[in-house]
Amino acid sequence: MTEIYRFALDDMAHWFKQSKRKPLVLRGARQVGKSTLVRMFANQQSLELLSLDFEKIPDLALLFESNEPKKILELLSNKFSRSINPNTTLLFLDEIQKTPQVLLSLRYFYEEMPNLAIVAAGSLLDLALKEINFSMPVGRISNMYLGPLSFKEFLRAMGHEQLMNFLTTYKLQEKINLAIHQQLLDLLKTYFIVGGLPESITSYSENNNIVGSEQAKQELIINYQDDFAKYATKSQQDRMRLIFNTVPKILGEKFGPSKINKEEKSIYVKEALEKLVLAKLITKVCKSDANGLPLGAELHQNFFKTYLLDVGLVATALDLNYFSFPKNEDLTLINSGKIAEQFIAQHLLNLRKSYEAPSLYYWVREQKSSSAEVDFVIAHQGAVIPIEVKAGACGTLKSLHLFLQEKKLPLGVRFSSQLPSITNETINIPRYVAHKYQLLSLPLYLVEEVYRLLSEM
Repeated sequence: MTEIYRFALDDMAHWFKQSKRKPLVLRGARQVGKSTLVRMFANQQSLELLSLDFEKIPDLALLFESNEPKKILELLSNKFSRSINPNTTLLFLDEIQKTPQVLLSLRYFYEEMPNLAIVAAGSLLDLALKEINFSMPVGRISNMYLGPLSFKEFLRAMGHEQLMNFLTTYKLQEKINLAIHQQLLDLLKTYFIVGGLPESITSYSENNNIVGSEQAKQELIINYQDDFAKYATKSQQDRMRLIFNTVPKILGEKFGPSKINKEEKSIYVKEALEKLVLAKLITKVCKSDANGLPLGAELHQNFFKTYLLDVGLVATALDLNYFSFPKNEDLTLINSGKIAEQFIAQHLLNLRKSYEAPSLYYWVREQKSSSAEVDFVIAHQGAVIPIEVKAGACGTLKSLHLFLQEKKLPLGVRFSSQLPSITNETINIPRYVAHKYQLLSLPLYLVEEVYRLLSEM
């Protein structure tokens, strides 16, 4: 299990070593491993763990009514009949969304007792904060965002640490052996099915059997939908289930309420979708005009695509299994490329520093004569970089070309199942001056290295 969480454990260790340590709030959907991560971290650092579950015991919030950290620790010590040494204890506030007012006390711990390691977590925290119009203690807490485990973490969990290290250290001028390339594509196909949720990966790694993973994902989907009752009305729950089950079928498409239910008022569909977004089960990728940075300065809030939390859940929702993927089929062709696009979106969202809130954008122009769409746009070293997920070497790049031509940009990225390459291209569009650019083509399995590889160009 430690192998699965090593990247996150490293980030927590960095937080723990800070001289002026702030309380840490872990943010992410249910079942991404927040509670397990805290327990493992306490064990790794030889800290005494005091775990408070505010969902099971909401009255624990009464112990935090004082603004005096020493008084709070005294009450906790009496409540649990144990001494608490701030230098050797990790205080874990679990399911904090049930009593978010407790977060207010964290500012006083930061100011008066920074030596005490405090971690809070709540899968539905963002939803709870919005509903009660609550403001977090600005400047007095640290955030750490957790998503599904990445493909590299999957490789490590499967015992392929050498392959993981190969990806981490790969240089653009290197030639990838065809046998290694195919092995990585085969493992990527497995990841498409298993996904990045710890329970699914653990079930697969322990049994080396897709069946165990599939059972774990089916149970996760049921549990996610059962959770709707915790934060939605009955009518909202029905809409949320419909959205949750429909999004895998419309990945990469512009979201519209009519795609969910033509008979339902759009405002009700949007309200239900927003709850799923706040619960971090669904991500919105908004349109940006992408004329410059920051990309979020020109976003269109009501113009977006939707993606599910995890590619493995998408595979289950679409009833895809390992044997649904014909041998040697281009992974970008499966389900019309939607699975590959989900994979890339999921990883681009989680490539930011762990303390940065995930965000991602795309570009689209809807015109009868020249409509175009670029799958994703990212920022790198002060430049806008368009990204396409395409099949093979012959996948059309018309939209990418139009974007690069209009924005006068020198670089584009394509993800496919092909070997890496850098080519010098010339765009010749009628009524436009010819435009030269470089195309960085990368295999899907190198998505986690895209920023590093861009820096090498």
